[in-house]
Amino acid sequence: MSGKTLSNKARTTMWSVIFVYALTVAVNLGEFWPFSIYPMFSQAGNPWSRSVVREVPPGDTLSWDATPLSEIPGLAYGVRSGGVDPIDLANFVSKTKAWDQDRVEALQLMLLADPPKDPLRLMVYRVQARLTESDSVAITATPYVLVGTDLMPDESHLNPELR
Repeated sequence: MSGKTLSNKARTTMWSVIFVYALTVAVNLGEFWPFSIYPMFSQAGNPWSRSVVREVPPGDTLSWDATPLSEIPGLAYGVRSGGVDPIDLANFVSKTKAWDQDRVEALQLMLLADPPKDPLRLMVYRVQARLTESDSVAITATPYVLVGTDLMPDESHLNPELR
């Protein structure tokens, strides 16, 4: 084989590998390491936000103030058991910029689509965490919306700071 044929073969192979790699990255929406959008690869150390839902007894007095995660009142409520994907709930809560009555009703419908027979009140918290200067994690829970099977639909069940 001549040097020119070998050079053409190497060039063709190189462009083929680059094409296959680019195609793989393109059809997987960047989910091909090292171009992944998974947080463990691309967002380490950045603040994050999730949602927590707590079941609160009807007689409890509630505060709309942010609190440490370990001090939020009520019992843990498993949204997955109610047919809600936790990631969908977290996206709904964290990505909603303007909270209004329609958004509160949509959240109530999401959480209470199949309401239980007994009265149920749920407080939805947005939990935010960030890395501090001392390399520890600060986590706060802010109450967003109170929904329930025994509540009348009005805006009083929305954190006043979100209006």
